[in-house]
Amino acid sequence: MAAEILKRIEKAVSKGSGKGVLVAAIISVGLILFLISLGVYSSVFYENPILYFASAVIQAYAALIAVPFTIWVIYMQSRYGAVIVRLFLKEIVLPFVIFGVVTAVSAITIALSRTEYANLAYMAEVIVALVFIPPLITYIVRLMITGPEDVIKVIEQNVRRKEEFISLTLHILRLYMLESYPDEEAVNRTLRKIVYVMRDVTKLDLYPDIWHRFRDFLKTVVVETTYLPDKYYMSKLMTQFMKWFIVSNKYRIARAFLRYYRHVALKYMEERLPSDVIEDMFLKPTLMVLKEARAGRSLLTYALEQTDSLLRSIERLGIRGDLTSREVCKIAELVEEYVNALEGVRLFILDQRIARIKRKFACIIRKPRIRRIEIREEKEQERAKEGKA
Repeated sequence: MAAEILKRIEKAVSKGSGKGVLVAAIISVGLILFLISLGVYSSVFYENPILYFASAVIQAYAALIAVPFTIWVIYMQSRYGAVIVRLFLKEIVLPFVIFGVVTAVSAITIALSRTEYANLAYMAEVIVALVFIPPLITYIVRLMITGPEDVIKVIEQNVRRKEEFISLTLHILRLYMLESYPDEEAVNRTLRKIVYVMRDVTKLDLYPDIWHRFRDFLKTVVVETTYLPDKYYMSKLMTQFMKWFIVSNKYRIARAFLRYYRHVALKYMEERLPSDVIEDMFLKPTLMVLKEARAGRSLLTYALEQTDSLLRSIERLGIRGDLTSREVCKIAELVEEYVNALEGVRLFILDQRIARIKRKFACIIRKPRIRRIEIREEKEQERAKEGKA
């Protein structure tokens, strides 16, 4: 609620910033004309007031900048870390520029307080003091409502190395998802950016910090948050990371993430239709990637063991009645199709489990989808040949 109120204030202030400067200028000119109309124009009248007024202006601007900025730095450092605060250094120059201009003008007006130009100096001090207030307030409000998307934009602008961008963005995204009701579109846009940066993992260097950030992100999805990102972008992200592990020869890390992927798939099954989830959230990021990357036999065997563990959990859900027999059969059929696609690598206990599930839940025996696709392609080729003839 407080964030929404601040955003409304920011929009109002942002829209009224230009008008605010104009209003401040009009007030300044009006005040000056009012003093002139009273006959208070001689420099003698401004010798002492200009000293007090200039000192007050400097102190007011110093407090207006220092207090919100200090609060903002403490908040950002405690939530996002010191690295993110350093990235914002280029973004927080404006208040100090304004303070420098106000200080310089005040110094000049104080120097002119005992001269015949004291009246003009006082008027200039009034104009400067009022004109810079609207843009400064607008900037402070924008700074105080800095959100995760704003932080990611700053990271994108200031970080040159793709690996560092991936690591920092995953960290920010994890913190954002811990909020009660994160913006779904913002999360999906962020995942899309990460996937785009990872489109060619062969050109990227894999560092421990990156997979630790990814591991923490997956743990947040499984344990700490009630919100689940879009399965399409999550599947793409998990797929690209598994490819990255294989390309970088990080087989031990890949083994660990096979377990994490199984937990993520089970978490999604609690909220989504299981048969729609298992392919995108587990089979494609694991078995398909390992097949295409021609991973070693030991890693493929371990992936099949994790698949068996996942299928065992699904079987238990079906026995308890949490899943319908149709869903269990469909999942078993999908697993069988992906396992059959792995040439020369089998796991006897997994084959037994698939056969037992089909028998226990009275599944309809169908042709494997891979064979159905081959038959369809053969028919299309025959039609093309007939057309040419």
